[in-house]
Amino acid sequence: MKKFYLMAAFAFAALTMNAEIKEMTCAEAAAAALELGENETGTDSVAVIGYITNTSGEISRGQQTFYMDDVKGSGLKTFQAYWANVPDPEKPLNVGDKVILKGLLLHYVNSSGTSHQAEIKNGDVVVLESVEVSFDTISVDACEAIEEGLALNHDEYTDDYFAVTGIVANQPTFNSYSQTTFNLECETATAIFKAYNCAYTDTIALGDKVLVTGKLYNYNGTIEIKNGKVEFLSAGDVVIDTISVTVAEAVAVGKALDKGAETKDVYVTTGYVDSIQSAWSETYGNISFYMTDDMAVHNYDFLAYRVKCDAETAAKIVPGAKVSVTAGIQRYYKEATDESPEKDLVETTSGGTLKLIISSAVESVEVEIPATKAFINGQLIIRSGDKVYNVLGTEL
Repeated sequence: MKKFYLMAAFAFAALTMNAEIKEMTCAEAAAAALELGENETGTDSVAVIGYITNTSGEISRGQQTFYMDDVKGSGLKTFQAYWANVPDPEKPLNVGDKVILKGLLLHYVNSSGTSHQAEIKNGDVVVLESVEVSFDTISVDACEAIEEGLALNHDEYTDDYFAVTGIVANQPTFNSYSQTTFNLECETATAIFKAYNCAYTDTIALGDKVLVTGKLYNYNGTIEIKNGKVEFLSAGDVVIDTISVTVAEAVAVGKALDKGAETKDVYVTTGYVDSIQSAWSETYGNISFYMTDDMAVHNYDFLAYRVKCDAETAAKIVPGAKVSVTAGIQRYYKEATDESPEKDLVETTSGGTLKLIISSAVESVEVEIPATKAFINGQLIIRSGDKVYNVLGTEL
């Protein structure tokens, strides 16, 4: 034990020997961060010393989020370590640990402007005092897990760990960090329980029976295990249909689902890009946009959510482009809070496949002879040779 504290002392000295790094209490750091402009990051490194009073889930990619205060066991969320780099990726930090958090202060404000948070993002952690904490692991099915999770406040985790068994209820998505996300249902009823960014070793498929272990989390009324672990138990036998639909038909499919539920079948939804909801992400290689069947009627009821594509294709995803998206359909639902109203929207499931059919009306009418324009029954049409197109480039 003496060796441990000696190493911690050396680590602390290494953090504070730089004259530019100022040592601060949690209260001092919170006050200094909130004096910055909204979403402004400070320029000088600081070392914040305090006790962990609340942890937000498990370690993910060597990082963990937690709250700090100057009084051990106070439960106060005075200062936040947002995705801090932990010393040991195999050992989560616990409530009661005394730590040093080094980094740049940030005054974070959410999009609605209703929440102000003093934090250090992606800072480095040194543990000065570590507490030994033991938790029970409680075995439940997906339906029982939801009952337990609904007793939590929003954005709250359980202290105990849960081992949740269930049937994979939708097409899982996988990321490059060996993590998977999917919904679970119990064997007696459909349950909206989510395994979110959970580590896996065996690939999980629709219909498989699995075990998901971690702390339960109440995310705006949806109960999930975030950054837990998945164990494959047995293979399922599920036939997946691929169904072609218009945007209106896709919306009808989504509206018929329970709130938060997803289809098991895959849908090919074809329509026009109405507007861009989220620009192409170089980090994740995806883009989100609203779709409609008729560009004359704007439609914000259907969102193609985080559809995979490269930069070249994304540049052609503009209002008026005709596309098809192959993915499941989900009814995304978020309960109302003090900060935001209820949200109920039909979306494709994340990671869908994109096919660009027509990038624009101009590109769709590629001819060697000049095109002429005319109005027929009040509709603008474009005649090129012996073919006629509407303004969207669709041949009539």
